[in-house]
Amino acid sequence: MRFLGVICTISLFFACKSEPTFNPELIVGTWNGVDWRVQGKSSGRDAAAVSFVFAPYTGQGSVEGAYIAVYGDQKEKGLYKLKGNKLYTTAEDKIEKVVRIIHISADTLVLGMNRMGQDEELVLVERH
Repeated sequence: MRFLGVICTISLFFACKSEPTFNPELIVGTWNGVDWRVQGKSSGRDAAAVSFVFAPYTGQGSVEGAYIAVYGDQKEKGLYKLKGNKLYTTAEDKIEKVVRIIHISADTLVLGMNRMGQDEELVLVERH
């Protein structure tokens, strides 16, 4: 019976690993905002003023890298990492933030955020 308990524990450990639930290479690139929704409706915010650049680390198979984010005249840069469907960003001299990756494909990235208890979605497209 102890052996079965150990096997179950090991299986649970591997089932909970934190690898991205998508191909992490998809996030690498330059993304520009096209829509910003709050509670499923247009927020009136200027999504076009938002852009992200995600660059990979040089390590093969890495799910971490550097990023730059711009919103209007605000700019931040730092490091990001991917775990499951979460994107963690840590700007220089700031604390870590996390958003959900709702959808990602070769040309579309949808980020889910919670701002003061309201669901927000930011839709970005890759700039070629």
